[in-house]
Amino acid sequence: MTRPTEASRFGVDTGGTFTDVVMPGGDGRLRVYKLLSTPADPSEAIGDGVEALLGPGERPYEVVHGTTVATNALLERRGARVACVITAGFEDVLWLGRQARPHLYALHVTMPEPVVARADVIGVRERLSAAGEVVEPLCEAEIARVVAEVEALDVEAVAICTLHAWANPAHEASLARALRAHAAGWHVSASHEISGAFREFERASTASVNAYVGPLMARYLRRLQERLEGARGVEVLLSHGGRAEVAFAAEQPVHTVLSGPAGGVVGALQAAREVGLETIITLDMGGTSTDVSLVDGELEVREDAEVDGLSMVVPVIDIVTVGAGGGSIAYRDAGGALRVGPRSAGASPGPACYGRGGQDLTVTDAHLALGTLRSDRFLGGEMTLDASAAREALERLSDELETPPEEVARGVLAIADAAMARALKVVSLERGRDPRDYTLVGFGGAGGLHACRLAEALSMRRVLIPQNPGLLSARGMLGAKRRRYYRRTVLRPLHDVLADVGSLRELLDESEARARVALGDAQGAAIDLRWEAGLRYQGQSFEVVVPVDWAAERHELSDPSERFEEEHERLYGYRADREVELVGLRLSASLNDAPTLDAAAPRGDAEALAAAHEVMLDMGEGPQAARVVERAWLAEGQRIKGPVILTEYSATTVVLPGWEVVVSRGHLILEREP
Repeated sequence: MTRPTEASRFGVDTGGTFTDVVMPGGDGRLRVYKLLSTPADPSEAIGDGVEALLGPGERPYEVVHGTTVATNALLERRGARVACVITAGFEDVLWLGRQARPHLYALHVTMPEPVVARADVIGVRERLSAAGEVVEPLCEAEIARVVAEVEALDVEAVAICTLHAWANPAHEASLARALRAHAAGWHVSASHEISGAFREFERASTASVNAYVGPLMARYLRRLQERLEGARGVEVLLSHGGRAEVAFAAEQPVHTVLSGPAGGVVGALQAAREVGLETIITLDMGGTSTDVSLVDGELEVREDAEVDGLSMVVPVIDIVTVGAGGGSIAYRDAGGALRVGPRSAGASPGPACYGRGGQDLTVTDAHLALGTLRSDRFLGGEMTLDASAAREALERLSDELETPPEEVARGVLAIADAAMARALKVVSLERGRDPRDYTLVGFGGAGGLHACRLAEALSMRRVLIPQNPGLLSARGMLGAKRRRYYRRTVLRPLHDVLADVGSLRELLDESEARARVALGDAQGAAIDLRWEAGLRYQGQSFEVVVPVDWAAERHELSDPSERFEEEHERLYGYRADREVELVGLRLSASLNDAPTLDAAAPRGDAEALAAAHEVMLDMGEGPQAARVVERAWLAEGQRIKGPVILTEYSATTVVLPGWEVVVSRGHLILEREP
């Protein structure tokens, strides 16, 4: 193994089944390691993976980590007990929510429960107007009363959301100072510190979620730093695809709720650009779920995240998740039909073929039974799959369904495909994009097994399988930029703003100054600043986000009207003859100090390729012969036609008949024949 360079950097992605670790080697190739996750304490697998690549005594190093700690805490509802301080008279805002319902046609609607108990909500006597003017002052005696009530509740964390704090945060700031000064050491989340959004319910929900997962995340990150005692620095990937220091992630963990999936989208875009592609749809199929996202040259970042029905106004990459992964369990439902997911076998016990006690049939077992997954090629041969255990699980379900085993296995894959195809249509067709104009990027441990099938389902003609597809999320973290987002609410007619841009000068300059300080570059030499405007027609409830140019030195703001009209028409099919309102401005500030990752051209092995053996397998239309080829045998520029199974350390790619593969800069481009 090549010794790492002096300042080694690791990308680490913790998934539900596997933990992936990558680092750049001295020969230009990535050093990679994949091991089973340790759900009880994810830091254990991370430490083991880093040490496996680094070796004893080799220091210093840095780690960029994608985490699911906050996400899992929300899904499993095992966060901290939270007190919520809200303007008196608005204590029920978390329960009132919005008109939206999780199931539109349900006769008896069950709304998601907030993470705060109603008895733990404290009303504070204060009031601001919508313009931020003080209507009822917040006095010291009231602050002392609130602190005393919080103390009596025996909580770990406190969320603060006062009415119109986005316009004037003074009252929230006073409460936060008093609560943070208390000896109890509560994790305090003030809504204005997390988001500048103007919607009270969303701000309250965001602050509550942040407080709920805050203590858990802080403890986890402390353990991680202790486990990585030789690390010079540990950073966390945020949901918008940028990275930040541990202190920020511990203080505002709500920004990490989609941390892991974001790394995959970042890595997919990096790989696509290396082969000259800019418009892609990502397919990240792991052990527990599949994440899909559409990228039109740049990451699409929105500010309306939702996990388990909990609303958050934080910047996140636009990702749609479905409960279909390699570990998704197949079963017979109450009506006798075959179902797949969302329940997953996870890392423990895992699919039946892992030989760790799993009894249920999973998508992975179905692939093994049909021959599309090779038992002796899993993780480069480091882990042998138990084909007989997979067959036993298949036959048990086959008996329940009174259906031939092969037909059940094909049905399992078809159902998983249907779930993923629906998600692909959500990010493309439902948003005015034609999937035929995009390249499908398949990655994750199982993405390559389904990529051709899904591309055919959506009439897509090109698939990209990056290098090390099963570890692409970790690679994305390795190449992620340091980034911050700042949102400021305006709520003024656009023509008024353009006529008096000077009125926004302080707001814009302050945001840029905060970004420079946060990114550690007060001079701003290497910081990329990009502004976006949230616009809507007068009378609408929600805005459309478009780019806008701000020339700070000349105090000039470009007119985004035409861009808004075009985007509104693309999304909704019409333009309106109505006044346009500027809802708010959002700053994306990034510092690109990530290492350059150049994909190494593979040398190939012509002799081994010529001797590749054929196997009989079922690709969905009955048994047929296909070659089994190690991906490393393919040289740069090499072409090979399907049907073929391409195996490698982190994944398997199934190339269907009618598809041709070409190797480009180490990545695989699959083209569908006319």
